Amino acid sequence: MTTTEAPCEAVRLPFLNGVYIAVDALRDAYLIVDGPYCVFTKAEMQYCHNLRSRLLPPIGHRRVVHTGQVQDREEVKSLSTDRTSQVDEIFKGVCAQPDAGIVLSTTFDFHELVGFPMKEITRRHARPGGPLVCHIPSRSLGGTWLEGYSRTCEALAQSVTLRPGRRKKNTAAVVGYLFDRDEPDHAGNLRELKRLLAGLGLRVGSIWLSGGGRAELEAAETADLVISFPYAREAARTVAKRTGARLCEVDLPLGLSATERFLLKVGACAGRRKQAASLAAEESRGAVRDTQAHALRIIAGRGAEILQEDPQLTARLSELCAELGLLTGLRSSGDDQRRVCFAPTADSFSSEVVHVPMGYPNYIEHPVCERPFLGYTGFRHLVDRVAGAILRAEASSNTRS
Repeated sequence: MTTTEAPCEAVRLPFLNGVYIAVDALRDAYLIVDGPYCVFTKAEMQYCHNLRSRLLPPIGHRRVVHTGQVQDREEVKSLSTDRTSQVDEIFKGVCAQPDAGIVLSTTFDFHELVGFPMKEITRRHARPGGPLVCHIPSRSLGGTWLEGYSRTCEALAQSVTLRPGRRKKNTAAVVGYLFDRDEPDHAGNLRELKRLLAGLGLRVGSIWLSGGGRAELEAAETADLVISFPYAREAARTVAKRTGARLCEVDLPLGLSATERFLLKVGACAGRRKQAASLAAEESRGAVRDTQAHALRIIAGRGAEILQEDPQLTARLSELCAELGLLTGLRSSGDDQRRVCFAPTADSFSSEVVHVPMGYPNYIEHPVCERPFLGYTGFRHLVDRVAGAILRAEASSNTRS
């Protein structure tokens, strides 16, 4: 089975986008960015992707703070000036905000190359009783948005207060969840993850990241099991090492097979193998029963394309296609059935493609009600979305003809 993917160079989004996603996923966070004035365009991308974005609020203080005051700040000559006192004052102002629980900083690579001491300035403002202050090492010129998200989580894992001896039995922390927007698709995912883990007798004490604030991060100290999701592996290892918790690395539980593997692996790490196997079998039977008619009568036998920059999402969607009977890869030109395309946006798709929006950035779909895509509940929703998109496309075609 082959998967058709867009060339990485054609769709790759930069490092800072991932940093902004992470900051937007922290309720009480601010980000100070030392770089060109164009840093705000990336914040605008997140603002369009997340209807509840905190980065550029219509009322109140912006969560992304630029160190320059005017647009000519990005001229080369400005890099040679001594801006230390100016940036220091910006830090003082942000750290003094009453709702600032976390203050992060980062910079563009070329600002680091000229030796601007952003990391040292950041460190000076980390004080007892104040907000959590930490620097995110830059990879702005070469890193992807996924690396930006991962590095932000790792910086937090190294700096957040995690007190030893606070672990509680049967308590888990999920570290490395990609909370790219505060909308009902992710609210549904979080509810489903907690439901499945509760089925194994585990209480979720903390999720990195999930729209909470500093307290949510610090609550990871109570976990005796750290469940590592793919988007921040190093952060999960750091948290587990600092607290002494057991570490369980899992893939994204999207689709029947992946969700079953997720439960079995967590169950094994938690000493609940039989319970996990029983839960997976029961949940799988119910999900298949509820979706079988849709898969057989509407979805199976069609072609599918997966256009994702996220390799984890690509792999899991490939499995999902196999489970639904979708044939991944380009189909023959003589086949008149529309292909199902899993991609963030539909800008370049023809009318012969059924688009199912998945991934980041998604500007065209913002659910009102919970609509997860993870776990068994998420599987049902994905089948519903794919089948619905196919039926609407065919109805539209019949109306035009």
